Amino acid sequence: MTATFDSVLAGRVSPGVYAWRGRRDRDLVGEATAAGWQALGLDTRGVTSYDEFYDRVAASWSLPEWFGRNLDALFDALADLTAQPTVIVWDGLRELADVDPVQTSAVVEVLRDATGQAPALVVVVRDELEVSEFDGLL
Repeated sequence: MTATFDSVLAGRVSPGVYAWRGRRDRDLVGEATAAGWQALGLDTRGVTSYDEFYDRVAASWSLPEWFGRNLDALFDALADLTAQPTVIVWDGLRELADVDPVQTSAVVEVLRDATGQAPALVVVVRDELEVSEFDGLL
């Protein structure tokens, strides 16, 4: 499926994990916020371990200190954060996959599972990856 980010913000795109093919400098977080969505950025470029990944998640999303830093805790945090329409804009997935491809695939699956539970959760990945891993292109 190919859609536009504007169609995401208009609510015409199903929840899911999408690959971004637009301009890298486009302020997706700002646009989503202006449209009334909760927008969560996540930049994992330069991350060298999964401890650091979870530190970035906790800091970027203002999670409490007791955040569990594991896949179950990530899913639970997403459930708590996504009561309203939410866009997650993720930069650096490919670099994270270089650190631990199995764990990164598991994180993507948690995000995919969360999009199936939340009323309106769209994850936009701004990296060049295989399209087959995503629900579509934006």
